[in-house]
Amino acid sequence: MKHTKLSLAIFILFITGYVHSLSAQITQAYIDSVYFYMPKVQITANRYEKNLFDTNVPVQLIDKHQVWQKGYTTINELVELQPGITQSDAGPWSQKLAIRGLLTPQVLTLVDGMRLEVLRSYGSHAPIIDVDQIERVEIIRGPASVMYGSEAIAGVVNFITKKPGFESNEFRINTSIGMQYSSVNNQHTETLKFNGGIKKWSFMLGLTNRIADDVKTPEGDLTNTGFKGYTIDGKIGYSPAKQHEFYFTTQLNRFDEVGVPINKFAKNAKFEKYYRDLFSLSYNYTTKNKLLSSVKVNAYYQMGQRNFAAQLEGVPKGTLFVRQALNANRDVDTWGTNLQSSFSLTSNNLLTVGLDAFAEYDDTRRSADAEIYNATGTVMKNPPADLTPPTPKSNRLGIGAFIENEYAPTSRLSLNVGARFDNVNSHASATENTLALTNIDETDNDFSGNFGALYRLNQSIHLMANVGRAFKAPTLQERYFKGTAQVGYLSGNPDLNSESSLNFDAGIKWDFNSFSGEVNVFQNKINDLIVMNPVSATADTFLYDNVGEASLYGFEFQTTYNITNQLSLRLTSSFVRGEDIKNDEPLPQIPPLDGSASLRYEAETKLYWIEFTGKFVEKQDRVAENELQTGGYNLLHIGSGLNLGQIIGLQQPMYLTLNVRNVFDETYRDHLSPVNWWYAPGRNIVVGLRTNL
Repeated sequence: MKHTKLSLAIFILFITGYVHSLSAQITQAYIDSVYFYMPKVQITANRYEKNLFDTNVPVQLIDKHQVWQKGYTTINELVELQPGITQSDAGPWSQKLAIRGLLTPQVLTLVDGMRLEVLRSYGSHAPIIDVDQIERVEIIRGPASVMYGSEAIAGVVNFITKKPGFESNEFRINTSIGMQYSSVNNQHTETLKFNGGIKKWSFMLGLTNRIADDVKTPEGDLTNTGFKGYTIDGKIGYSPAKQHEFYFTTQLNRFDEVGVPINKFAKNAKFEKYYRDLFSLSYNYTTKNKLLSSVKVNAYYQMGQRNFAAQLEGVPKGTLFVRQALNANRDVDTWGTNLQSSFSLTSNNLLTVGLDAFAEYDDTRRSADAEIYNATGTVMKNPPADLTPPTPKSNRLGIGAFIENEYAPTSRLSLNVGARFDNVNSHASATENTLALTNIDETDNDFSGNFGALYRLNQSIHLMANVGRAFKAPTLQERYFKGTAQVGYLSGNPDLNSESSLNFDAGIKWDFNSFSGEVNVFQNKINDLIVMNPVSATADTFLYDNVGEASLYGFEFQTTYNITNQLSLRLTSSFVRGEDIKNDEPLPQIPPLDGSASLRYEAETKLYWIEFTGKFVEKQDRVAENELQTGGYNLLHIGSGLNLGQIIGLQQPMYLTLNVRNVFDETYRDHLSPVNWWYAPGRNIVVGLRTNL
């Protein structure tokens, strides 16, 4: 730890000295090739396109260039350095995100605006999102229930995938290939992409194959973390007229032997089959000449199949031990639709109305065959296999209607007012030995609302403030699950109430071309917050429960300083504190203070680039009862890239990237990680090659 802190200190001193010595060389030029905090792009956080600098809500953008340049292989790596967003990393298939201190169940995950089916709310299994297919990621920090409904009480993560355009009158086809290797788990990734079209038609096809071993840590391998499989992402576009676009999308995920480190007693734990299929049809109409400025319609279907098997050995049971074989099959079907229209009432007034609906169906089977033995290995008891499913056959149906109006009374001031009503119904069929001994029907109704303002002091400095009410209906997982999970033994609660929150945030953002950034402060008061409460001193038994009244408050900071046209400095930091007001104690699973500093140089000819990033995470010793404390740590990452195509005279670029994460092979644990018996991944050397043919 000492040599890492010394290296980070030297690194920060170098940054400070260099910035001071070159301060007279600041340029006002805006160079797209250098990393900027505030890129001049349109985003869809409000469900319609808007310049990032002109949004009144805190939004983070990650574009495709950052994905491949920095060698990201997982969603956790993708968001690691984003302020206000924290994650746990216990292997590629054991990831979850937190926004402003609230975990995955309170964070709505979307793919192209469609709900990503995730019923196992203690872990998102994020690798089913192929990072190679990402065009950009938009992250809303703070409640967004008005526009997105239930589960958006902490924020929204929207993975927007690539799609083909309609710019050619002649038939065209483009091909790109890529290869990547990650040393931390010997992961091999191969990608092949085609896109093309002619006149009114366009298409895109992406193929990605991945295979990985167990993750290496400084203290040895974290078992049950390897996987293998492939992803197919296809799109067909049709534009009968300039303002009309139809897209048919399919995403197929086929993974086998997917390891999941459920606990320290698991000799073997994996999804023998982890499949996900998505099919969607969308229509977009846009115009700037009429009252009706846009119409968007989308319908989708998702199918998930998961076959899980585990062998547990030596699980303590008093003075005896348990040996258990687990097998569980889960089929999840999700249907959904989105409809929205925007109306330009006047040149300074945009009205957006819409309707969302979804239906989730969950069917689970399980076999748990256990035997109990003593310290000498003698079997003391061998009961019949338990065939009780972890959740009863259940479903959840939801519908929501929303309206939002953006009005600019002056050129300096923009106001946003919105409201939404949601109705969510859940049903569990009577199943013996589960949490639904009789048929259970629950209905959650709620109103959401928001008011936001953006004030332009001048072209370079904007002030923003928001107040909003959000809600979250309990998921099927939270109400009805009972059994062994990755965090330990987990029990749902059919009597859970829906959450409701009142959020305040304010901030300032600035963009002086070479110097940009943002500071936000927030407070989120939540009634009936749903948490996984540890109910044992060993923190391996959890119960979903409502916290009567909770409060989370903190800040986020980020800034980018372009020292020269080629050299840029980026700093980030975030902090959140969570309080159980009713019981006057800390909320569980609150991330500690963290921050980062990055120095990046990119050659003027774009031949090569190199970036140094230091990250610090403070210790978390302010924990809930029975929650484990974690120590602080510091990490150093180094990334670089080279355009080989420019060197050897190719017409198309050929990029070679080399990234080293956790350079000093630091031993640490993420506070949010469900793997409390082992350590986070060690040094990871990621080598990638990508080119167009």
